Amino acid sequence: MKETTDTILRQWTMLTMIPREPLSIGAGELRERLADEGFQVNVRTIQRDMNKLSGLFPLACESQGKANRWHWMREGGVMDIPGMDSTTALAFRLAEDYLAPLLPQATIRHLQPHFRRAREVLAPARGTRLRLWPDRVCRIARGPDLLPPAIRPEVHEAVYQALLQDKQLEVTYQSKEAKTPKAYPVHPLGLVFREGVVYLICRARDYEDIRHLALHRMSTAMVLEVPCRRPPSFNLHAYAKEQEELAYPVGHGTIKLKALFDRDAAIHLDERPLSREQRLTLEEEGRTLLQATVRDTLVLRWWLLGFGDKVTVLAPKTLREDFKKIAGRMASGYSR
Repeated sequence: MKETTDTILRQWTMLTMIPREPLSIGAGELRERLADEGFQVNVRTIQRDMNKLSGLFPLACESQGKANRWHWMREGGVMDIPGMDSTTALAFRLAEDYLAPLLPQATIRHLQPHFRRAREVLAPARGTRLRLWPDRVCRIARGPDLLPPAIRPEVHEAVYQALLQDKQLEVTYQSKEAKTPKAYPVHPLGLVFREGVVYLICRARDYEDIRHLALHRMSTAMVLEVPCRRPPSFNLHAYAKEQEELAYPVGHGTIKLKALFDRDAAIHLDERPLSREQRLTLEEEGRTLLQATVRDTLVLRWWLLGFGDKVTVLAPKTLREDFKKIAGRMASGYSR
């Protein structure tokens, strides 16, 4: 009985060690890994076991010379013990919908069998109420629902690979201002996802300044066999926070913003303050005076402009003058 139990455990352990296509594993590698798990077995026994298991599970064998190598078929189902329950399946469904754009393509391919299994578990025929959840949860971005720009698959793959391996990249990039693309090496430091656009935070060539390169503006990207030169103290999350989450700072430091909002436009500012030191004061004419210490950024200016004539910037003077010029140009454009 013990021999039978040991055989089952060994064979089950072997199944967990076999990778999914396009990767594969040979009998010698399986023997070494099994030995690490406490199973002492020869190559002939492994080959015999694999021949039996290939008839029961979606396993494929390929010959490389005299040696055989095995892998799970790309479309083969997931063998779950314990089986995937409804809650886990729901997590995979939501991950497929919302996290897929953040993950490397190689990871997505590896997770596809789990995504398929999740859809099977949540199929209507199973009668679980959780299957309705993805249709009852929705994430909405602020502003128009702009379609994300297309990123070349080979660029996507190379950028992720370089980041994971800490290697340099050779990219061909065309900025908004440039008329033609340029090729140069970069040191990738991290990725930032902002409103459907993926930015590579990096340093170019031997320069010390940090740049933001949009992946959709890269026509080519190739991983170089050269280590990335990463600043020792660089922290992506701290950098993003310092840059106001890539809000494009205008100048340095903060400003003391004063602006008059129409009462209806100011209601949400009481619910979601612009800063911790924000003050709202109801004025005699029914408008609300906002006072807050904030960073002067392009995103802040776009946000204020989004209120149109429902807001009037009072201070600082430089910001008020900029808005006067913008309003003048808008008035001129509409009067034609």
